[in-house]
Amino acid sequence: MTGMSDLLRAGARVVASKCRQWHGKAGAARFVHSSRSVVVLAVLAAASVSAGCVIPPDLSVEKNDAAVNAAPVILDVRDEAGNPFERPGPRDVTVGQGRLVLTISDPDLLDTLYVRYFLDYGLPAPTPARIECEAAPGATPTLQRQITCSLVGVCTTPAVGPDHVFEIEVFDRPPVVDDPTRLFRALDPPGLSSAWWWQVTCVEAVR
Repeated sequence: MTGMSDLLRAGARVVASKCRQWHGKAGAARFVHSSRSVVVLAVLAAASVSAGCVIPPDLSVEKNDAAVNAAPVILDVRDEAGNPFERPGPRDVTVGQGRLVLTISDPDLLDTLYVRYFLDYGLPAPTPARIECEAAPGATPTLQRQITCSLVGVCTTPAVGPDHVFEIEVFDRPPVVDDPTRLFRALDPPGLSSAWWWQVTCVEAVR
C-alpha cells in the first residue's frame, strides 16, 4: 500500500470532502454550485431592459414538493454508541461488526435517500459499493432524517495502518451503476448527491 501522504492525495482525488455534486450522463460529476446564478442574472437583466419588467426564471422543482431541487447533505455520522465518527480519521472499522447512524438534511422532503458505502473507490479502479441502504420520507416528511446502515462488509480482512479510504455518499435517487463517466455512482439529471470520506484501518474483532 502507499504511504499516508499518498493516501491523502489519492483520497482527495476520489472525492472532495463534504462536496455537493450534479451528475449527468454526458460528463463527470460537477459541483452543485454551477453557473445557474450567472444565467439567472443575465435573464433578469435582459428582461428588465427589453420589456421593462422581470419574468421569474424557471427553476427546477421536484414533483409533489415545494422545494427547489437541492442535494441531500450529510450533517453528522456517529457509531452505535453515539460517538462522533470524526473526520478525516484515521478510524478503526472492525471486520464483521458495527453500524453507523447518519443524520442527513434534504429540502426535497419527498425524496427517498440512497446511501452507499465505498472502500478504496478508484484505487486503482472504481469498485462497487460495499454497503447499500435507503430511507423513504415516511408518513410525515421532515427536513432532517436519520439513517442507520450496517458496517458489516466494509472491511473483510484486518490490516496494519490507516491504509483505506472509506466514503459515504448519499443520493436523492438510485445511482446508475453502469455509467462509465462515474461507475457505480453516476446519476441521471437532475440527480444530486454529497459525500464524506475518512481514513480507516480494518481491525479484527476482540475475542
